[in-house]
Amino acid sequence: MNTIEKQFSGIIAFGDGLTDMGRWGRLTDNKYPPASVGFLDGRWTNGSVWIEHFAKELDLELSLSNNYATGGATTGWFNINEPLKPVLHLDSTDQVLGLLAQVRTHLQTTPSINKKTLVVLWAGGHDIGNYLDYGFPNLEETTPANNYAQEFEMLYNAGARKFLVGNMPDMGLTPMYCGSENQQRATALCSDLNRSLSILQDKYKSKGCEVFMIDAKSLFSDAAMNPVKYGFKNVLDAYLPYNIIDFNNPLSDPSISIPNKEKGLNPDEFMSW
Repeated sequence: MNTIEKQFSGIIAFGDGLTDMGRWGRLTDNKYPPASVGFLDGRWTNGSVWIEHFAKELDLELSLSNNYATGGATTGWFNINEPLKPVLHLDSTDQVLGLLAQVRTHLQTTPSINKKTLVVLWAGGHDIGNYLDYGFPNLEETTPANNYAQEFEMLYNAGARKFLVGNMPDMGLTPMYCGSENQQRATALCSDLNRSLSILQDKYKSKGCEVFMIDAKSLFSDAAMNPVKYGFKNVLDAYLPYNIIDFNNPLSDPSISIPNKEKGLNPDEFMSW
């Protein structure tokens, strides 16, 4: 066992679809997101998510009991899938949580965190995307940086001293916003959040914490500019059409064709699923 593995006694994860390892699948019998078009066991991609590989490499136990990440989570209380609960046949006991709500839920049942437990926090894309597309949450009133600050303080007060945080890839380079009227705004909002995360990292390092940063911004940009290096052939398009899910009837089998599948294109060669 190497040095970094000895640093951690356990892991707790909070996040959105980047880190969600099947919570929505458990809630909906893998009908949302639809397994029929390739989403794997309720994940928001076609394979295991990063944290599953990460925890395995560090020999840390990870399951839905200590990974609270839920697709659609903002950095605050809200999950953008909350309005879908009635059409997903969910009731009030089915928790659909944002990042801040995930942290509170964990601390309500486990108010003390071992100082050697690695706490993972990663969200922000839905704050920015929903704000650009629908104006909610209002990032001028409630910023992702303020939400992160609350979460760090709550976790620190509970005993956490080891944090792993992911910064924001440049959403202006994603297929959703690249070339659109919101490209520059998306890039600017991601940069603002990343600056705030760096400040937060320095603050908690000064308080005796270890705060590791996943530099997703640099990694994503490098992959976009040098796709062959990562085995990608397409960085401008998503493999699945954006309207593959009918959000008015999300449990129905998708009827939208998948042109890339029909062309025999390999989904693993697309940077965006």
